[in-house]
Amino acid sequence: MKYLLVIAFLNVLTVGFAQENLITFNNDLKTSSSDIKDVIPIVDEKTGSIAFFVADAKNVYGYKIDSTFKVTHKISSEEKRRKFKILIGSSISDNNSYRVFLTTKNQDKFFSIQFSFEDGTTSTKEFELNNNEKFIQTVNYNNAFYLISASKLTNGLYIHTFDEEGNPKRNTINFSSTRFINKKGKNTNLVNLLIGGDHIKKFEENTPNSIELTSEERKMYLRGNKILFTFDHHKTFTQILEIDLSTFNVDSFQFKKPNIGTKAKRSNSYINDNYVFTIAASNEKFLMEVLDFKTGNLIKNYTGYKNDSITFKNTPIIQEGGMYDNYRELGKTKRFLKRIVKGNTGISARKVGNLFHVVMGGYIVQKMNGGMMMPFGGLPIASIGSVTVFFNPTMLAYNSFENNKATRIESLFDENFNHVKGEIKENAFDKMRNFSSNNKGTTIFKYKGFFIKTQYKSFIKDFRFRKFTD
Repeated sequence: MKYLLVIAFLNVLTVGFAQENLITFNNDLKTSSSDIKDVIPIVDEKTGSIAFFVADAKNVYGYKIDSTFKVTHKISSEEKRRKFKILIGSSISDNNSYRVFLTTKNQDKFFSIQFSFEDGTTSTKEFELNNNEKFIQTVNYNNAFYLISASKLTNGLYIHTFDEEGNPKRNTINFSSTRFINKKGKNTNLVNLLIGGDHIKKFEENTPNSIELTSEERKMYLRGNKILFTFDHHKTFTQILEIDLSTFNVDSFQFKKPNIGTKAKRSNSYINDNYVFTIAASNEKFLMEVLDFKTGNLIKNYTGYKNDSITFKNTPIIQEGGMYDNYRELGKTKRFLKRIVKGNTGISARKVGNLFHVVMGGYIVQKMNGGMMMPFGGLPIASIGSVTVFFNPTMLAYNSFENNKATRIESLFDENFNHVKGEIKENAFDKMRNFSSNNKGTTIFKYKGFFIKTQYKSFIKDFRFRKFTD
């Protein structure tokens, strides 16, 4: 009995150190009995303050929280349009007002609402893209909002910027000097790459991401003042489009993927820090390479063969999300290869302290009853509020771990990419699962060098912000 009590105490102690309560405040602006529909966190990159908006069926309530985690201002608004359900981004103006951007289900009409905490007023603005334009993605950088669109009719790529009143300005991107190829190595149109398929997902630096997310062929990164679109549909090259948000000038370049011969079936890449992590796989072997982002030069590579054990992994070969068995450990490399080449292959990397944590694997989409494909992670991608492919990639990454059927290995490398033995420690997302909350008051967002998870106790109308680190 004493032994069990000690274990229980240590578990509580460990969980307690894994998180820190930053602030608890009452949602006292809300007087109606209607349920909360969603919450929207907006972080001021310049001051560190947070605007936290709470939406119910009719109203929006805003709380401004300063960098010391104290509520300094409040605002309430009835300015809500039900047809605009998908949150796509936000901006913060120099006069300390916050603007939230939304779109319709069809993503053909757009709407923004501005909240001024200083004078307690709100204002709205509606706008549309040209008839031939297709909405692609958005970027939040330096407190400004950028909307990216393209047109097959005009073969045009555009980035829309917005003034203090929310009026859009369309900036044409000249990509005439760029060249891209399709799966067969023939020239293809950039606009077709940007528009084709589902919406391109956004990836944050050093945020945990599931194989389901990273195995996609198209990705978007924000690195400083530059947007990077990566295309991995060709087995031999990762193709990159780079757009400078300061000048709207573009550049394009390629990185070579691992060469494992004509039998290569799957390949992909991932960018983190100053490195490009690439993987290629066949039924016989897989090869992981680390390249220098600036030069493209090879820094390190590792190979796993089907009849040999993988010497550079720090975990078993893990299969999760199966229809009948949620967690399995696979003993043989050939079983790992069989699964990752059968589905979508991916790789991700992030820096934790002085080590790089690299995850390699693949996933297979499972079918539901009636033959329908299960939505990504059981998650409605284009939903209202903070869980969309456009806003808050942290929350999207967290939810993506509820995957369909992923098989993976995880590895640790030092700063020279030599393999380091040792146990993979829990990351911030793992620790959050001890503080589960299923109501609409819950969200997760990145703040400076850590993550914040919010929880809402509806019976007392209290919000709590908890800090989580790796």
